[in-house]
Amino acid sequence: LDEKASFKLVDYQMQKSFQVFGYNNLMGNIMDSHDKIRYMAYADGDLEINDGRASEIAWTNPPQVDNPDSYKKLKVYMAYLLTIPGIPIIYYGDEIGMTGAADPDNRRMMRFDEELNQYEKQTLEDVSKLIHIRKEHPALRYGDFLTLQADENIYAYIRSDMNERILTIVNKNPNNINVELRIPPFYKIRKAKNLLDNKEYIINDNLIKLNLSGFGYIISKLSN
Repeated sequence: LDEKASFKLVDYQMQKSFQVFGYNNLMGNIMDSHDKIRYMAYADGDLEINDGRASEIAWTNPPQVDNPDSYKKLKVYMAYLLTIPGIPIIYYGDEIGMTGAADPDNRRMMRFDEELNQYEKQTLEDVSKLIHIRKEHPALRYGDFLTLQADENIYAYIRSDMNERILTIVNKNPNNINVELRIPPFYKIRKAKNLLDNKEYIINDNLIKLNLSGFGYIISKLSN
């Protein structure tokens, strides 16, 4: 939501949680809920964090999603939510990018199929793909967590179990960004396969170089 905010703070809070709950925990991770303003209302600029107008706006001027980039922001959040330790909880409608201000506007009727616009349909498809990736790769459910990079734009981390290692990189900047990540040599990694489009990257001297689109994400399986 804030281009100037850094993933360093997020990573700091993540590490604090791991000290208390461990990597393999059953704590619920949630983006919004029936008690909270929906994320899309923030992402689309209809409300500010801790906006005192949220209850009034819910009745007088309910938010609508106007900027297609807001759906991209939501998918970056979902890529993060579905690849970190704990249990991802998706409040109904988040999988299509439903918006809403304070209660009761955050409890709108669900819409399906042809009731969805093109951006909502694409968001549903992309979020479904993320859910299936988590389901198909146990390292994303039971693995440990190693941070590779955390700054204003990029959050990159590896999750590993006894069978596989999965690298997740998210970019919260609207611009394309070139990323260079040094993979710890003890992993002995030579290749990375993007699980979203099957594109393969060669890792030389433990260094992976790639380009992330604006508000983009990559989830790759590492191998030797």
